[in-house]
Amino acid sequence: MIWERFKWLYLTALTFKRTAYPKTKWGAILCALAMPSGVFSLGVLSLNFESGYLIDSITLTGQEASLCAMFLSAFLAIVGAALIYSEWNMSTRHTAKVFISAMPGVSNDFPSEVLDPTEKEFCREAVSLGLPQGRQEDIDQQVARYNAELEADIFKRFILHEKCQRFYMGGLARVPFLVAYGALLRNSSAAIVYFDKFHREGKWSLLDSENNHTSFIVEDSSVPIDGNGNAGIAIGFTTPVLKEQLPPSLQASTAILKASGHFERNLIKNQENLMQLSTEVGRMIDNFSASTGCKRIHLFLSVQSSFAIELGRRYQEGTQKNWVIHNFNSERNTYEWALELSRHGVKRYEAPCNHDVPEEVDESLVSAASGVEV
Repeated sequence: MIWERFKWLYLTALTFKRTAYPKTKWGAILCALAMPSGVFSLGVLSLNFESGYLIDSITLTGQEASLCAMFLSAFLAIVGAALIYSEWNMSTRHTAKVFISAMPGVSNDFPSEVLDPTEKEFCREAVSLGLPQGRQEDIDQQVARYNAELEADIFKRFILHEKCQRFYMGGLARVPFLVAYGALLRNSSAAIVYFDKFHREGKWSLLDSENNHTSFIVEDSSVPIDGNGNAGIAIGFTTPVLKEQLPPSLQASTAILKASGHFERNLIKNQENLMQLSTEVGRMIDNFSASTGCKRIHLFLSVQSSFAIELGRRYQEGTQKNWVIHNFNSERNTYEWALELSRHGVKRYEAPCNHDVPEEVDESLVSAASGVEV
């Protein structure tokens, strides 16, 4: 462990890129400079001044030079050690790692390659969320696992405890569960660093590319709430969400958002852009929830994992209606099941039988989401 820390300090001092530990970097550099200055001799320095000055000459002997070098070395070492200690005392073990693993065949090992080499040795142990799935998925078991994690207050007690300042989060699960896990973070003050599985490259990466200001547009100009109090939002970033794919009872009451440009599996590559888009969708949900007669907000999401998690952070019990997040089956080209998210956790959503035939909508209940464009 001691060797790993010295190795970490060495790599930190040599790094030319931005590091998460700037004080440690400069402290390591000063400590490195202290070593040669401790053995370096300045030799003999002799300065002669013109006549008339109060001091005729200054002479520095080799012994005196060595003494000065020793003081300089000690000063650099003390300042460097103070910088390192101040940051370690503040930041060491204050970075957490969270990985969601709830898909068939997904490893529950945290992808350490997303971490900066200068902080790998100083993060907390990774925490894996979700129930790893075998060849046959069991949604009911996953629901029970999630509600148990909610009841145990897993983020507060086991991830964000002891003044956690930031944490890395990502993983793979069905969209409804990703949104639900994001809802557990709605009151978190720690900084979140998202990572995604970039399928084209086949590796996990941070969302640290240049902000290309990905945006969305709303296809429908106005979306009414149906007679049963349901409103919907469909977001197509990975693939477009078509109206005919939605349940018949919600087709007339769902605002369809699509990427303003092309569709892509990992369309959003910048975390700032990700948060901007989730904020806009959160406002739409607020507007729906404030509409008279609204009882539930249905979400149909074709988005990357990090966006689903970040969107879940926008859930606010008390001010927003319950969310119903639908899961898409690409083989059958339809939404087969959904989870209802409330302050009490998640449960399987069972649509009332009378939803098989859409009721007449109240055109006076028009969502303020119409015309939104980021």
